[in-house]
Amino acid sequence: MQHNKLNIAQQNKLEIARIFIYAINSIDILYIYAIFVIIIVNINAIKGIDMTYWDKKLIREQLDKRLDSLKVSAQVGIPENGWIKSIREALGMSAKDLAKKVGIDQSRISRIENSEKDGSVKLSSLQKIAQSIGMDFVYGFVPKGTLESMVREQAKKIALQKLKRLNHTMRLELQELPPEEQEKALKDMIDKILIDEPKDFWNK
Repeated sequence: MQHNKLNIAQQNKLEIARIFIYAINSIDILYIYAIFVIIIVNINAIKGIDMTYWDKKLIREQLDKRLDSLKVSAQVGIPENGWIKSIREALGMSAKDLAKKVGIDQSRISRIENSEKDGSVKLSSLQKIAQSIGMDFVYGFVPKGTLESMVREQAKKIALQKLKRLNHTMRLELQELPPEEQEKALKDMIDKILIDEPKDFWNK
């Protein structure tokens, strides 16, 4: 990714040099300055995009790779009696034995097991019990698809809302385009929304 950014930057510098040399040979100095300012503004805008949209896209893609390995685990589901009680019983361990290992009263083990079943258990309690019996405690959020698809789907939703607000003439012009051109127009709008990153992106 970083290598691609450097290549783009080098290409931009070469393009600036070509335009600048052409301008010197053909037009006056004020026009040269105007062209140069326009180029710098555009390059700064591109740099701004690199520090927002592209970086966040890369983070999403990296997280998607890590989350992909959790999808199989997510399909297992929580045992009917909860993980604590199920593992404790599978190990042949009584509530009293577990309480001693954790360093708490036996009555608290029962409360923790019940709270796990109803979903009110504290993460710190789960972590403490896991450590006491030599296990790692892991939790996470596993998307049904990918983070990238979630973001693009939301951007598509916003794009379709914007298309509905177009006046009648503009909608007719868009409908007259071939299907592939309509898809491209929608994709371009989605990309622009993702790059612009509106503050109310997730409120639409």
